[in-house]
Amino acid sequence: MAVLRDVIFLSQDWAEAMIPQGGESIISVTSPGSALADLNDGWRDVLRIQFDDVDPDETPPGAFESELAELSEAQAREIAAFVLASAAHSQTIIVHCKFGQSRSPAIAKAICDHYRLPFPPKFRSHNRFVHGLVLKAMQVQSGV
Repeated sequence: MAVLRDVIFLSQDWAEAMIPQGGESIISVTSPGSALADLNDGWRDVLRIQFDDVDPDETPPGAFESELAELSEAQAREIAAFVLASAAHSQTIIVHCKFGQSRSPAIAKAICDHYRLPFPPKFRSHNRFVHGLVLKAMQVQSGV
């Protein structure tokens, strides 16, 4: 049974400044090749995952000079497994990415949708590809 009550998304700077109280879990999203977030000790569970802010449905072919790494189905399953396990003992899950505007709110919204928790209704800049992939993985893994 889930004890999860809150899902918070924010920037990497804010996540690095947080002093966890011991019961929170965190999903730390960074881009491949970038430094991992310098998180303080005290998180109950930590998932570090790396992918770029890419939505293949909205990115025109050849729009970027270098190859970007979109969220893979395997990574979405890893996020889903982490959330499903953490939700059983953490009241709060924090999700961060570089700016807290696309990847982290996408994951947070998927979690909120799955657990029927509130998500800011006017927030629209989340990465829809990431949201869909994570939500689908959570539904499959939980048998919904």
